Amino acid sequence: MGERSRGATPIDSGRVIYGLTAAIAWGTSAVFATYAARRSGAFLTVLIGQVLGLVLLLTLTAVLRPSFSAVHGSVAVGLVACGVIGLLGYLTFYRALEEGPVGLVSAIGATYGGVTAVLAVLFLGESLGTTGAWGVALAVGGVTMAASRSSGGRVPAIAADEPLVGIAVVPQGTTRYSSAGISFALASALAYGVGGFLLGDFSGRAGWLTATVVARLASMVVLLAVLPFLGRRPSTWRGAGAGFWWALTAGATDVVGICAFARGGQVGQLAVTAAVSSVYPVIPVVAGMLLFGERLGPRQAIGVALIVVGLVLLGLVS
Repeated sequence: MGERSRGATPIDSGRVIYGLTAAIAWGTSAVFATYAARRSGAFLTVLIGQVLGLVLLLTLTAVLRPSFSAVHGSVAVGLVACGVIGLLGYLTFYRALEEGPVGLVSAIGATYGGVTAVLAVLFLGESLGTTGAWGVALAVGGVTMAASRSSGGRVPAIAADEPLVGIAVVPQGTTRYSSAGISFALASALAYGVGGFLLGDFSGRAGWLTATVVARLASMVVLLAVLPFLGRRPSTWRGAGAGFWWALTAGATDVVGICAFARGGQVGQLAVTAAVSSVYPVIPVVAGMLLFGERLGPRQAIGVALIVVGLVLLGLVS
């Protein structure tokens, strides 16, 4: 991989802006997805969001008319793999949002930025320099601390044996966590990290919109193919529409984040775009305190400070 030279490309403010745009969009999407997943279940939330996202991307394609001539051979295979791995990330992340506090789940999911950055350095030859490396490390580490929490927070309980694609039946007044949410969040971080690396890399070869559309088409084909096997009994889908509008909003904001991320990967320095975009849990942390009763402790405050310092260091590299 790596048909283009990225080695010592200087970091400019534009690439940071792409990452911040993705962070704001994904942070907002995580909040909406939390409402949707806890009302309609992870699978329906993903399905609704993916369909809406594809419609928006195809509309944008009709307007901008990007070239698809580069989508063949290894590029086509890589983008299909990106879509499938990304779909796994969505399913596990939204499932984690069903079961755990939005701040903690988002923090674990945000470690995808570190996965993508490491892969970009290893396989694309990107170099951040000492200052940039410290900025990445502090930003990603700060995200983790900012959204970490002690026990005692409250979130609607989901049965530990509830399947990945079901409708969450939440007893009123229940306030326990499921440990399965942590495992799902870790899986989503790995899937998002690898998928983000592939999307960023192949965006530079095929174009950001072309890469995003092909990857989303691949994920939709797989999603629809497995739908008959992952379906539930009709009675268990009752009330599934409760989170419909939340899922639509989550899907729309998610697409904005994906387009910004892909564009950042196309212009270069995928590691920077990934690291900056991974600050998105700051929004769920604040939303968690205001909307879900999650408390900000000393570790969260330190984490926010580390994020700010990390972004400043990334800006100094330009």
